[in-house]
Amino acid sequence: MGIETKFLGTDYDPNNDLTHEVLPDGDVKTTCKGEKIRYMEYIDELEERTNRRLEGKPIIKSSVGYFSGYGKGTLKSRKN
Repeated sequence: MGIETKFLGTDYDPNNDLTHEVLPDGDVKTTCKGEKIRYMEYIDELEERTNRRLEGKPIIKSSVGYFSGYGKGTLKSRKN
């Protein structure tokens, strides 16, 4: 069972993509979107979602930035 991600009427994990499981030895197993992450990364993700809400932005980022790549016209060349 994970920790509660709903605080004061706001669900900070609406897609249920964060998991938090306390193991019998006291260690914690955490995942984000199915990938194993460190516990501090889990806390950082919850903090980022809280900050986004406070800024009036959606809790979950709706888009991912893409790298446009290198090529003609993308970088200014320095002439010697």
